[in-house]
Amino acid sequence: MKAAVFYGGQDIRVEELPTPQPEPGEVLIRVRSGGICGSDLHPYRGQNPYGLREPHQRGHELAGKVAGLGEGVTSLEIGRRVGIQAEHLLGCGTCRYCLRGEYHLCPSRGMPHGRRAESHGFSQYDTCVATNCYPLPDDVSYDAASQVDCYACGVHALNRAKPTPDWTAVIIGTGAIGMTLGQVARVYGVGRIIMVGTRHEPLAIAKKCGATDDVVSNADGDPVEAVLHATNGEGADIVFETVGGTAPTLSQAVGMARRGGIVSVLGVFTGAQEVDAVTAYRKELRIQWSNSYSSWQGVSEYKTALGLLAAGRVDPSGFITHHYPVEQIGEAFAAANDKRRSGAIKVIVNP
Repeated sequence: MKAAVFYGGQDIRVEELPTPQPEPGEVLIRVRSGGICGSDLHPYRGQNPYGLREPHQRGHELAGKVAGLGEGVTSLEIGRRVGIQAEHLLGCGTCRYCLRGEYHLCPSRGMPHGRRAESHGFSQYDTCVATNCYPLPDDVSYDAASQVDCYACGVHALNRAKPTPDWTAVIIGTGAIGMTLGQVARVYGVGRIIMVGTRHEPLAIAKKCGATDDVVSNADGDPVEAVLHATNGEGADIVFETVGGTAPTLSQAVGMARRGGIVSVLGVFTGAQEVDAVTAYRKELRIQWSNSYSSWQGVSEYKTALGLLAAGRVDPSGFITHHYPVEQIGEAFAAANDKRRSGAIKVIVNP
């Protein structure tokens, strides 16, 4: 099979590898769509907040078709179209967090049997535990299903925040996490959504695909002042940070939030952040990190997100902008890395 192998930084090679064989409890997946996540770009840019060892395979936003069954798998059949919950979220199954359904907080997350578990969405085939495979309705495309991972992150953040219809939410960031979060926030009944971004083009797409009501562009001036002006000087009930990296967005979020408000951090930061602790104290802000997803009140957040997609309540087609075959994985990552040049929001690799 053809597979992308990552050797560090921008050194990505397409190699011929043996097709993996499913172990007991696993299935073999013929991958059809794999999305490039913002977190995939950190190692590409020379940062490695996840402790990845080179060379390796990756790609955790994926969907495909069951091509083989491991011993003991009876819940799926060959030919079934499935969305795949990222394997790096697998927990040990026995710790206090796993027993509460919070396997995303498991101390050995992604190392359930002492070895790294990782989805390989940038290869033609991958193996996956059967319990992480969710059957797709016929009218849900592979591309759309690959974005359930992003939607599940939004479901988790909103489950934690518990919004009410009178809330105004600000979303900092116009990537796929920001777009999916905005659509989910609307489903969850948030009264008004304001999206903040660096460029006008993705902000226009966000409005068109129903991810926001109003937009603020950094190019037009101080985004904090713009948000305060748009909220009559009060600030937002909740500010979602979805950028991460080294951007000064956490400080901006503190400035944009109202007194007694919430700052919810979904972005993965790779550099130190400066926060005005005095302002945060005076406002009595609740700053909470939102790390991936797992289950909420006993229900899989991935399953919840897939249900929203299947019901047509969210739709990623408006922000899936680029497609590449796996043979052009280098061009795909270059487009995702330089969105100003490429105009990309979500880049999909179709192995």
